[in-house]
Amino acid sequence: MQLKNTRRDIKSIDLLPLINVVFLLILFVLIAGRPSTNHPAGLEVARSTIQSAHQGAALSVWLKQDDGFYLSDVKPVTLSELTDLVAQKGIAAQGLPLELIADRRATAKQLLAFRRAMAAAGIGEIRLKTELTGEAAE
Repeated sequence: MQLKNTRRDIKSIDLLPLINVVFLLILFVLIAGRPSTNHPAGLEVARSTIQSAHQGAALSVWLKQDDGFYLSDVKPVTLSELTDLVAQKGIAAQGLPLELIADRRATAKQLLAFRRAMAAAGIGEIRLKTELTGEAAE
């Protein structure tokens, strides 16, 4: 009995679309996967030993060493201006949190004044951004 010699032709696989998709996925992960912050120069944030997941906030406020509140590096804003901005953007009405990036050399008096002013404006949650130290609990 004679068997047929079946030889299959190997077709080439076009890898270019696969390479394009993988490249686009890598770019997406690099851009979307790294939350970036706009910390001002010279700001030393508080330290913590427990890492929590990054969650974006509706508004980011900086409390610098000079006990001034900033929305950018340009000029300080008062608590009444911050309260007006919160009301104008409807942050409290939507139930959105605020983010506070405080210099660890700033006084607690300003931190408490900020908390009282935001509570009066209707803000229920303020997230304090900290730096994770190497002494994390395992």
